[in-house]
Amino acid sequence: APVASAAGLSPRRMLEQSFADYTAGQYPLAIQGYEAFLRTFPTSDQADDAQFMIGESHFSARKDTDAVAAYNEVIKRYPSGNATPDAYYKRGLVMERMGNADGARDSWQQVVKVFPETDAGRLAKQGLDRLAARKP
Repeated sequence: APVASAAGLSPRRMLEQSFADYTAGQYPLAIQGYEAFLRTFPTSDQADDAQFMIGESHFSARKDTDAVAAYNEVIKRYPSGNATPDAYYKRGLVMERMGNADGARDSWQQVVKVFPETDAGRLAKQGLDRLAARKP
């Protein structure tokens, strides 16, 4: 498999290449690119986005445990980052997919509480409503 290289690439170009790999379904290559971005530009304003896309790559590859870990990193490292509400929401989706309704509920309750006016907050509210409708 090809290996992502950061040599001579601008931050923007690194993200564009990694996203191209992601959209082509080349999830391992996308993850390598985003990880290289984080090593090369750890304090970039887009570091939270790169970490989130690592989670998205794992999510798309159905590597649920790895996706949860990547979303947790967004939440832990970038608590006020623009990708954080989405990380909470997507973490809830993964947990729901894994059959962990309590984990999904906790994640969604957090995004609704802290980021209620975001798209992720509104989607999390829908997820909570969906979980509530399933309860006997």
